[in-house]
Amino acid sequence: MSDRWNFYPLMIEDKPASIFVDLGINELVPAAGFPTMAFLSVRMREPRDDGLSSQAEYETLMALEDTIFKFAAGDDRTLYVGRSTSDGCRDFYFYTRDAAIENNLRLLMQNWPQYAFETGTRLDTEWTTYSQFLYPSAEDLQLIGNRDVVYQLQQNGDHSDCPRPIDHFAVFRTVHDRDAYARFLVTDGFSISDKPASQDGRFGISFSRSDRPDQIDPVTIGLYRAALEHNGDYDGWGCAAVIRRPTP
Repeated sequence: MSDRWNFYPLMIEDKPASIFVDLGINELVPAAGFPTMAFLSVRMREPRDDGLSSQAEYETLMALEDTIFKFAAGDDRTLYVGRSTSDGCRDFYFYTRDAAIENNLRLLMQNWPQYAFETGTRLDTEWTTYSQFLYPSAEDLQLIGNRDVVYQLQQNGDHSDCPRPIDHFAVFRTVHDRDAYARFLVTDGFSISDKPASQDGRFGISFSRSDRPDQIDPVTIGLYRAALEHNGDYDGWGCAAVIRRPTP
């Protein structure tokens, strides 16, 4: 397990869901020596009406997950890689070389007799459950990054509902692609700040527009998709914190 865990919302079979996943372990996927995917599916006792976890059950579910973290951390045969919550269930996913994983999970759940649960395994040497189900899409990764930036701003006292200049950056394979993207930006109200010279065979562009950090998601998704259409990559955003000083 790594220390780079994060969560994101999504829909699973047309139902609201949330995934909490180890993003850092993606650098090792598929991890040799852990060929089997195992799961522990726990039926929540007090889910919300939409099937997600409720505040009433929050502490108990967190305590259960702490037990799972400790279970995996103390066993070099098993990696805990993430969980999904949807339709009244919280499902925990592992990759393992432990043939007794299901029995060990059943033993773990003896400490939680109030919960109905199921376990299962399947061979997954390519880690498809992790890469195709748990790991976020490129757009979901962008939204996770947005949330982290806004959180850091707010930790510094930022009022994220205040508009201010927000700087962005993107890179492209060719000058033609970059200039086509620049034309799109101008029509969308952005100002071009710089077109730095290529250092690695790619062509960058810096640009800005006044927006609110707490409303940045649709802005960045639009920029990401447009960059993709022009054979490029949107590379993120940043801005100064806006701190309201108390009136004397």
